[in-house]
Amino acid sequence: MNNTIQAVAISNNDVVFIAWKSAKKIPNCLGFAVYRKDSKGAETALPAWVGFVGQTNPGWQAQTSAVWPVQKFTWRDLTAKRGETYTYRIVPMIGTPDHLLPQNSAALTTNLVTVTEKRGDFSAFFNRGILSTQSLVHQLPAGPSGQPNYLTLKGRIDQPGDPLRNSLSGQLREAMLGLFARARAEGGHLYCAIYELTDPELEQQLLSAKDFVHLILSNTGTDDAENSPARQALHEAGIDVTDRMVGSGHIGHNKFAVYVDSKGSPQAVWTGSTNWTDTGLCAQSNNGILVESPSLAAMYLDYWNRLKADDSAQAIGFRSDNNRPHDVKADGGSTEITLWFSPNTKQKSKPSGPSAATPADMKVVFQAMEGAKEAILFLVFQPGSPSIVDQAAQLQDANPALFVHGAATDPAAAQDFDTHLFHRTAAQTDTDVVAAAAINDQFGFWEKELLKSGPSAHAIIHDKIVVIDPFSPNCVVVTGSHNLGYRASYNNDENLLIIHGNTQLAAAYAVHVMDVYDHYRWRFTLQRKGNAAWNGLSTVDTWQDKYFKPGAASAGELDFWMKAGAPAVPGVVNAPATRPSVAGQSLRVRGKHR
Repeated sequence: MNNTIQAVAISNNDVVFIAWKSAKKIPNCLGFAVYRKDSKGAETALPAWVGFVGQTNPGWQAQTSAVWPVQKFTWRDLTAKRGETYTYRIVPMIGTPDHLLPQNSAALTTNLVTVTEKRGDFSAFFNRGILSTQSLVHQLPAGPSGQPNYLTLKGRIDQPGDPLRNSLSGQLREAMLGLFARARAEGGHLYCAIYELTDPELEQQLLSAKDFVHLILSNTGTDDAENSPARQALHEAGIDVTDRMVGSGHIGHNKFAVYVDSKGSPQAVWTGSTNWTDTGLCAQSNNGILVESPSLAAMYLDYWNRLKADDSAQAIGFRSDNNRPHDVKADGGSTEITLWFSPNTKQKSKPSGPSAATPADMKVVFQAMEGAKEAILFLVFQPGSPSIVDQAAQLQDANPALFVHGAATDPAAAQDFDTHLFHRTAAQTDTDVVAAAAINDQFGFWEKELLKSGPSAHAIIHDKIVVIDPFSPNCVVVTGSHNLGYRASYNNDENLLIIHGNTQLAAAYAVHVMDVYDHYRWRFTLQRKGNAAWNGLSTVDTWQDKYFKPGAASAGELDFWMKAGAPAVPGVVNAPATRPSVAGQSLRVRGKHR
């Protein structure tokens, strides 16, 4: 009987996520070699750094996956080149660690996939701000604890042009600088609303843009310690700055910019989770999105003007004007956007306990989640409670078949951040909440990793994302500055985008969620089980067993990813190829970032 394997590749602007599936276990298979073929036909085996049990890699030199094969049915290509189009070939490797043979007759090839930010009228950008990586370990000297020295890191991400800064910030930083370049080239203007401003390169861009930048700069606390140096410099330079100094317990949490052309017409808007800080760009997981829509940009510009007129009061009239949806279409009408602004409640602060009424914008997000047929993926930072995390857990309890994966910084933490992962256990009977960590000890193939970029600046998941049914025409992406909990709607200046029907955009955000989730899932395993968790690739084929147990979570995960290969999904050029096979708890870190 034939053993059919399917494969699919999905990308965003920085990462390609690859998944494949076998109908049954492959005897004597010790993993898969993964080859990447570019648009010129050149094929390269993806690198691998971890070998079989008993082997070592003291110089952290890359082998290939043909030598140290992938013992999973999913993988991430973190070395893909932006703008390039690829296919991936997955080859079972049969035999023993010292004598592996490719089973080429069982090889399979994915669909074509392009590493790009463009998704119709939307451009989506994701950084590389996960500091707890082995790659970073080998780029920095060790500090007193044996971890990479965070003071060295801080000094480097503060320096415009530093290769490490550019690598960690990725295309996200380039996109933000591109806003200024566009305004200069076209004679346009930027209307910005910013929460935190400490990044030297972005601050310099603002200082040099006296003729075309109009800025609302919020305070970062009662003393405004973070923003006060930049605020003073901007005022002294004669920049058009409005100081929005909201009261204690409230924050001006926006991070958007509206591009207005030389004729005074709004054309595009930038938003997302990224604060204008070096940690936001380089040391936190963040996203940004540029939407080319005059109608949407006009709505943001109206909000900007109302923020300016409100004079930091978050007054009743201002709140009332925010308490309504703004609907617009993009991509020639195929994509629907609902935009909300905050604060939008009658009460100026979220009541404690269960008495808080559900804000109108959160009702709409919850309703979108309730409509999920296949999956809910999310990344959030301190959403509080109630929030989308509570909603996702309730929906999965009601429908155990729903694929729910996500990561959230613990809403109970005030100054101590507990970042947790959410997924269904192997038994599919309960929701497993697991803490995200760095590798905190040197063992086997691994060195101690880093969790912070300064004394109080930590590597956290700072995204505010929900992705619903990403491979369906009814897909939804929720993004913006909103922390996706009640408190944000009651207390904060926020913007929230709910985007329906753009499967290319949904796929890009899904890849980002899984990139972050998969990174921390492995580190949680080490935290929970210690050095005995895993010390290298298995020398026998039992590593496959978890994918073939009846009702196994791993098998259900693969079923979900295979749906990305449906020919109807834009951005996935070909259906997955098939080939017959010849083989019948809490992490505590301190900081103040929102």
